[in-house]
Amino acid sequence: MKRKSIRQAVVLLILGTVLLLGPAPAVSAGADEAAIDKIRAAFNAAYNAGDAKAMGALIDRNAVWMPPTGEKAIIGADKVVHRYTAFFEKTRSAFELQTGMIQVSGGWAFLNGPWHRADAEKKTGKSMKHGGYYLMVFKKQTDGGWKIFRDIWNDVGQAGLAPGSAK
Repeated sequence: MKRKSIRQAVVLLILGTVLLLGPAPAVSAGADEAAIDKIRAAFNAAYNAGDAKAMGALIDRNAVWMPPTGEKAIIGADKVVHRYTAFFEKTRSAFELQTGMIQVSGGWAFLNGPWHRADAEKKTGKSMKHGGYYLMVFKKQTDGGWKIFRDIWNDVGQAGLAPGSAK
């Protein structure tokens, strides 16, 4: 009789553990996706405010930026911030990373979608529109939050703005 009670207790313990741990990944994935999208929105807001420092707070310190402009990859959040600080000194932008597809896999997440931007030179007022598609890779941080780890995008220019872009 004692063996039957121990077996039942073990089965109940395993079943209880499976029930407790089973739904966690789905709940976590939804929370992670929401956190990633919140970073996308915060990045848009910082960019539109011309606040390179706020953008830097969203970027992993070992981030790599891969712009389509023929320049070398920018390695390190501090160098990314420096690039945008110089850009914002000369340019006002209306920018949007549009909502895209988010995929989470363990400590990594991927976000891709269309983007568009309208720039105006501060001195001359000369304007230019850009658009294209982006792919961001996010890395889960030790505190459980997410930061942008890689950013790559193309720029199809004014002639072929990304879908959903203002023309």
